[in-house]
Amino acid sequence: MSDTSTPDVYAALAAWDTPALSNAIGRLAVRPRNTGHSDGTVRRVVGPRLCGVAVTATLRSRDQGDDGVPIRELYRAVGTAVGPPVVVVQDLDDPPGAGALLGEVTGNIFRALGVAGYVTDGRVRDEAELAELGLAVFAAGLCVSSSYVRVTAVNVPVRVAGLDVAPGDLLHGDQHGLLSVPRDVAGQLPEVAEQIRVGEQQTVSWTRSEAFSLEALLARGQVRH
Repeated sequence: MSDTSTPDVYAALAAWDTPALSNAIGRLAVRPRNTGHSDGTVRRVVGPRLCGVAVTATLRSRDQGDDGVPIRELYRAVGTAVGPPVVVVQDLDDPPGAGALLGEVTGNIFRALGVAGYVTDGRVRDEAELAELGLAVFAAGLCVSSSYVRVTAVNVPVRVAGLDVAPGDLLHGDQHGLLSVPRDVAGQLPEVAEQIRVGEQQTVSWTRSEAFSLEALLARGQVRH
């Protein structure tokens, strides 16, 4: 198994965008191509490219309830994560997004705890303040209120934007969305991604050359992007 506990591995993965790493995972054929990535219903709200280890939770906020757990349990899980923590929260309300857990205050707490990013299929608030923190924040969008927000479970399997995430999963994210990175091939992905990029750039250069024509394209066969 690749060592994904060192800063070098995270830095190497963060140097690539999610499509490139997705292509590399596909080349290695370690899982079906239609799994392991978000479905487009969550977008990056603020922040840089993301690479880190999932700390999972669920929440509700639409109505009052007594099903909450102390938020210190989430903070404790963040503090014991092995690798840059990425808080991944499934909003259990139907529809999700009635209230935000993440705003300026919680964002500052997460930053102080070393959190690299926050992911939810619900919503967040205080966009301008979050942008100043350097957190990578992914959400379905923004909202006004925290409403009756409460964490209902910590360190449980969650599903966010079509992506199944377990505690400790290695996640990568950018403007395209989120990608779950199989740990057993994580160390191989930058090299494979580079091999694919070289081939892609050869094709791009060919399309811009005098050698390109419809006849040559049809003779060449399938060209993947």
